[in-house]
Amino acid sequence: MQNVITLQYSKNGTFLRKTHSFVSRNRKLSRNKHDVFNKFWPKFGINFQSSYINANNFFTINNPIVLEIGFGKGLSLCRTALNCSSKNFLGVEVYLPGIISCLKYIHLYDLKNIRIIYYDAVEVLHNMIHDKSIFKIQIFFPDPWLKRRHRKRRIFTRSFAQLVLKKLVPNGGILHISTDCQSYAEEIMSIVCSIDEYINLSKYNNYIVKPDSRPVTYFEKRGKNLGNTIFDLMFIVR
Repeated sequence: MQNVITLQYSKNGTFLRKTHSFVSRNRKLSRNKHDVFNKFWPKFGINFQSSYINANNFFTINNPIVLEIGFGKGLSLCRTALNCSSKNFLGVEVYLPGIISCLKYIHLYDLKNIRIIYYDAVEVLHNMIHDKSIFKIQIFFPDPWLKRRHRKRRIFTRSFAQLVLKKLVPNGGILHISTDCQSYAEEIMSIVCSIDEYINLSKYNNYIVKPDSRPVTYFEKRGKNLGNTIFDLMFIVR
């Protein structure tokens, strides 16, 4: 199983960021989870590589690609893929238990239109994804890192928004973010609205009504139980 934390520099001398939006934890897996990974990863997983891939080569049908960053346990991602056979879904996650859970769901639902990558999403975008190749990028309930000293770990920065912009198809590519942290929602809104190539799809130039296409996630349920408001932000590329 590969290490998802990159070094400061790659072998060819390319600079790699030092601050990650996650903390890597060594987890002791049960024999059953090891067996699930070993059985289904070769079929549904895509190994990280430092060169661009043609994502549709991993699917039986050539469809627009939806990339989800941080899919957690994978249930909502798999339900979305199950209900949208006209799109191919590429999920990126750094937590191995979530990877294993998602592999089980892909097998259970017999999904042909989903593949997953076990690696840091920023490095995946930089190294594996062609510019102007992704129809939609969705990020549902990213870690808000609430403590002020930890906020530098938030994945959504201006440089990240610009990186995402490069990967989305022009004239129609979609960026969709959901969060139950108001301060993070406001920060994301400020960042994206400051980049001219993004158009806010909200009627009131702020947040959209939750679309039916987005299943309720585990973190959304937890946020609602805590009394938090759910914010959905959606932008289209000019």
